[in-house]
Amino acid sequence: MRKKIIIFFLKLALLLSVLLAVFIGTVLVGGFGPIPSSKELSDIKQAQASIVYSADDEILGKYYLTNRTQITFDKIPKHLINALIATEDVRFYEHDGIDKIAMLRVLVKSIILRNSSAGGGSTISQQLAKNLFHRKNFSYLSMPVNKTKEAILANRLETIYSKNDILELYLNTVPFGEGVYGIESAAQRYFSKTTQRLSLEESAVLIGMLKANSYYNPRKHPEHAKRRRNVVLSQMEKAGFISLNEKTKASKTPLTTNYKNLLQQNPNGYFLHQVKNEAKTILKNHLKEDGKQWDLEQDGLIISTTLISELQNTALASRKKHLMQLQKKMDNHWNYLKRKKIIKRIVEKEWENTKDYRIYKKLKLSNNAIIDSAKKKEKKFIFDWQNSTQNFSKIDSIHHYLKMISAAVYGVDVHTGAVQIYIGGNNYQYLPYNLITSERQSASTFKPFVYAAALENGQHPCDWINNEFKVYEEYDSWQPENYDHSEGGYYSMPGALAKSMNIPTIETYFEVGHKKMQETVDALGLSKTLRNVPSTALGSTTYSLKELVHAYIPFATRNNSIAPYMIRSIKTATGTIIYEHKPQSIEPNDISNSTLETMQYLLKGVVDNGTANKLKTVYKAKGDWAGKTGTSQEYSDSWFIGFNQNMIIGSWVGCKYPSISLGSGIGGGSVAALPIVGGILAHKYKEQELSKTLSAGFPEFNEAIVEACNCDYYREENTVEKFFDFFDKNKTKKDSTTQEKKKKKGNFFSRLFGRN
Repeated sequence: MRKKIIIFFLKLALLLSVLLAVFIGTVLVGGFGPIPSSKELSDIKQAQASIVYSADDEILGKYYLTNRTQITFDKIPKHLINALIATEDVRFYEHDGIDKIAMLRVLVKSIILRNSSAGGGSTISQQLAKNLFHRKNFSYLSMPVNKTKEAILANRLETIYSKNDILELYLNTVPFGEGVYGIESAAQRYFSKTTQRLSLEESAVLIGMLKANSYYNPRKHPEHAKRRRNVVLSQMEKAGFISLNEKTKASKTPLTTNYKNLLQQNPNGYFLHQVKNEAKTILKNHLKEDGKQWDLEQDGLIISTTLISELQNTALASRKKHLMQLQKKMDNHWNYLKRKKIIKRIVEKEWENTKDYRIYKKLKLSNNAIIDSAKKKEKKFIFDWQNSTQNFSKIDSIHHYLKMISAAVYGVDVHTGAVQIYIGGNNYQYLPYNLITSERQSASTFKPFVYAAALENGQHPCDWINNEFKVYEEYDSWQPENYDHSEGGYYSMPGALAKSMNIPTIETYFEVGHKKMQETVDALGLSKTLRNVPSTALGSTTYSLKELVHAYIPFATRNNSIAPYMIRSIKTATGTIIYEHKPQSIEPNDISNSTLETMQYLLKGVVDNGTANKLKTVYKAKGDWAGKTGTSQEYSDSWFIGFNQNMIIGSWVGCKYPSISLGSGIGGGSVAALPIVGGILAHKYKEQELSKTLSAGFPEFNEAIVEACNCDYYREENTVEKFFDFFDKNKTKKDSTTQEKKKKKGNFFSRLFGRN
């Protein structure tokens, strides 16, 4: 009987062995789907993110399908490798992909002893196989089929790759939650540093996440992550990788993270969008060796840009601090504005353009029902500077974003065209419209072009310009005024520009003539046809911040402008150069160097003694700075463009619609726009070269130019001039065509006393 029982079990064992062999053979030959061959395994290529770097090597963002950044084994700290092996596969260097001891342990504990804490038993090589090829559903056979496949693949991987190669592949593919793959992306996400710079404790936190990357997420569940970190440290001590003292010390260290999600919370979104478009254009002309196109989202390219992170971060902080202060005042001002008919019409239009409104109309709801829905309040997230959740109705949300003050900041190296500051708005995720490239009325930032045209036309800086109030009947009885409502007397060009006087600027425009004015702006790169009306002189023409900044560059260089660029180089993941920027020149601008140097001197006067003097008096800007403020009609657009001999920075501030006024208290260029640039210049920079760049002086000015500009800003009318002006006061200004033909130089007394 005993012999029969033994024979039965031997037959049963033989049958099970045959069935197991058949099962493994079936898996091996592809009965449950194909298994990658050794050749396919040797050509493993994981899609990886392209990384965008600043000029000072800070990571600005990524482009990817899968958020993965490859790292080579030699850049992985030894303590991280040890943490992985101690926790996941302590006999990693002893087996050939399958740890038979671990498998036996799992078999005995899980199946025979019913112990749920037995562990998984999968080696790092098996886990790598799972990460690379993922598990499939085979009903009740899913687990044995997938485990068998992974064991076969693990063994094949071990015959193709070295142990270190397998560790590298594993750490580059393992998921860390939140859509993050690979140790390098995880280090950047949770600690804002490269893998090389991870401490022992930080490495233990990340390795601990492999057990359950959501439950042990250090941002979401810090206590869970800390407990798991200490388990990893204990395993390292048990395996002999660290001493008991090292384990004890590390376990007592508080868990701290430096979380940075550049996808959801990236302050450089506007810049990254522009860089992506520029990179795609560049890569179309730089193909792979096999003739295929590069893929920004899968080929792991390294994109080095011109942005200087310390400058950009300072600009972001300056912008935020200033707009938070302005917004409080605007919120109060809105209580008055929202009662105006024009604002009510805008709110109505905005509501009718919403998806909700269109759905309600399609459902043929009554007007009352639609209005009730629009006014129904509910908890919702809104963008403000606190990123808060508010109890808002749909109409409340419309009001919120209409009254929101936005800003754009754009900074460029005037010699190379490298874009070093790029802030296209308040938040790219919620407000993606790029305010650097959008057009608004240029206001008084246009006035320097009028005076540049005058200089090119033969006018002298110290020629006196009439400041007498006039009614232009030929232009719908237009009655321009100075911002301070002053009139009378005469201004020199330095005075009119420094104090941003309107009436003298219009006088100068008529002296110059429309044709010369058009030639001048064309030469400076503002290729737009100007309207032949006197309001052109005061900046009624719309331009973008980018266009105006580049039109000012010749004033900064006393020479030509330069084409802007954002990408310094594009390289492969291994460092092979695909593209490298080469300096580009622009055709001469046909404006004399003397005029450009004079304009630099005059615009320096605007900062030293004019409407932009806050740059010096409040923000203590060092070195020489020149520039111009601008405020459009009804205070809807505020501008400041400032430059020294190295850099130019422009800022624009306003609301969504030009018809929304900021009000006289907060809408002036010196109040709304200049302080953002002022905050950038007032900052104490860690990088000394940056400080030198921003505190440089202008090259020495030509003595003849200084002498030509050496006159008073303003003089009163004398008795004789007042007598003649009494008869002239209400005369209509002749149209610009007549002015161009006659080339009139002013009245008799302005010609007689034209020089100081």
